Amino acid sequence: MPKRRELNERRLTKKQVQDLVKSGAVLNDRFTKAFEETYANGELKRDLYYTLPGDRVLRVFAENDISLPGRGDIFSLEYMEKFALWYSRMKEDYAQKRGSSVQHWRYYSRHKQTLVEDVSVLVHSLAEWLDVPEALLDKTYKSLDLVSAACSESDLDNVYVRHYDQIVAYVGEVIRTRVNGQWAVNTTHAGGDYPYINVGLEYVQYMPINAVWSTLKGMDPIDLRKAAADEVRLNSPKEKVHRYLLNKRTSSDT
Repeated sequence: MPKRRELNERRLTKKQVQDLVKSGAVLNDRFTKAFEETYANGELKRDLYYTLPGDRVLRVFAENDISLPGRGDIFSLEYMEKFALWYSRMKEDYAQKRGSSVQHWRYYSRHKQTLVEDVSVLVHSLAEWLDVPEALLDKTYKSLDLVSAACSESDLDNVYVRHYDQIVAYVGEVIRTRVNGQWAVNTTHAGGDYPYINVGLEYVQYMPINAVWSTLKGMDPIDLRKAAADEVRLNSPKEKVHRYLLNKRTSSDT
């Protein structure tokens, strides 16, 4: 079960919200403005955010909210700061047409499809950034913890601009080793000429780009080990099915 973000156990009623506001809550203009939404018909939806004692923030759903008008939730100020930053990045990504993993990587990538030819150079430069012997990057899931820690301690914009290709290349090497695959450039799926790990099956692609983007873009702690393992777990059943069908087809032809 996902961890609750709200500090309240149940969503606050309108009366509970009104009592909190009257007790001295202060309208937080920054959060209120940051999370404004405009419906397709042009109507503005503006939830109200109030600062509460104890580094807490009250969210009051707008009166024109479809299902929860006037009700509310309470969050820690720390969570709201992180959420506001995440929300701002998400809005900017979609505005700049980088809303998918491949679009996002391609926007920042310096190597584009030639990444597959530059993997060894990128892994070497990754070790330099991490300031560790390259031997520690032994292509195991565990070694990804070193990369996760460096990303967590760095400004994310700097990671995207300077280290995106390095991280994709190394995560790809971990996945490639795990599934006994080879680097390739997409020519069969939508999304253009992005790099992926090929296992000799047309409809199976292991995507280091997906693994990297999924954890860097989120609000949870960056965990490239889990992201890479999830990418393998996601595609392994598909690979088994396609190999079974291929073997069956080959047997019937002979």
